[in-house]
Amino acid sequence: MTEGITVNRRTFLFSSVLAAIFVSRASAQGDDEVVVRFRVDDSVQDTIPTILQSQLSITPDTSVEAKELASRVPPSRAVPVTVVIVGALTIPVIFQMIKEALRQAYYGGVIIDTRSQPLSITSDPKIPGNTVAVIGNDGKVTQLMNDQLSPNILRQFLIKK
Repeated sequence: MTEGITVNRRTFLFSSVLAAIFVSRASAQGDDEVVVRFRVDDSVQDTIPTILQSQLSITPDTSVEAKELASRVPPSRAVPVTVVIVGALTIPVIFQMIKEALRQAYYGGVIIDTRSQPLSITSDPKIPGNTVAVIGNDGKVTQLMNDQLSPNILRQFLIKK
């Protein structure tokens, strides 16, 4: 005869609370937040969960650099709106935003400047498309190809210990 564990309402609620605590702690440890300043095409903004967008400063960019980026868009696309997004984002969200920016190869590659506060991330036509250039605090530049980029690699560059 097989003996089973009787699950009553109290046991179920207790185990649910324990599971919720475990999951929230596990996800919080892996989702370090970093304050960034992103200059990107507004389509990259769509990769940010809507609930997070209300916590960020998102403004149109009318700078010379933004106009330069907009001039690189193929004629078949609508005229883009370049935005500046500033705020605290988790590594997975930043990773998705960078991947989307790299997909738009006509803007060039992506530069991550860790020397500035907040960290600056922008598309740059001087960097080959499909490439991420990370400028470290010491000024050293590390280049990564799109396929080398992962949330863990990104975390190593963005989280200062």
